[in-house]
Amino acid sequence: MNNMKKVYNKFLIVLTIIIFVSGSYLYFSNEESNNIVPVAFGSSLDSSNNTDSASTSAPNDINSDISFLTSLVALKRISIDTSLFTNISFNALQNNGVKIEPVEPGRINPFAPMDIYINNDTSAPLSKIITDQPTQITDKTVTFNGTVNLTSGVTDTYFEYGPTLSLGNLTTIVKQSLVGTFIKNVSGLNPKTNYFYKACAKVNNIALCGEVVSFNTN
Repeated sequence: MNNMKKVYNKFLIVLTIIIFVSGSYLYFSNEESNNIVPVAFGSSLDSSNNTDSASTSAPNDINSDISFLTSLVALKRISIDTSLFTNISFNALQNNGVKIEPVEPGRINPFAPMDIYINNDTSAPLSKIITDQPTQITDKTVTFNGTVNLTSGVTDTYFEYGPTLSLGNLTTIVKQSLVGTFIKNVSGLNPKTNYFYKACAKVNNIALCGEVVSFNTN
């Protein structure tokens, strides 16, 4: 009798353990299944564990996809032809554009250095071409002096001179020194005459000149 009672008690203990384990398994498995959010077309996956945000964002994403597809279908019903120009909405459109005023043209040579111009005036470089004072003045001869304060783009240096401000005479091309100075001896002048001259140079194929300087022969 005692043996039967021991076996019965063991059976009850084992049965209780089985029931407890089974109940725990069913409880936790149901809880995990509730956390799974079905992924619909167009919905985004979120790695966070916030089930509320996932459950609310899924319907919003689906609605957005439906709205987008509806817009695409509506585009098929649009037809563009000459009837557009008789449409009331089209004729009600107004031109709110800003009038563009004409402007002065840019630099003559866009590839020339920026610092050789003042207000696009090629005759007024920023002290890059300087007409120096003449030297060795006689009754018929003079030495012209000029300076180029540019390190690149200079191809030719020369002088213009004459008995009036219109000048009119050109010297031959003069070779400049390492420091940018260049000189030219000119003969054949008239005695006791007022002359004018200026130093010039070609910079990137553009003729630039310094200020006009006057002198008197002996």
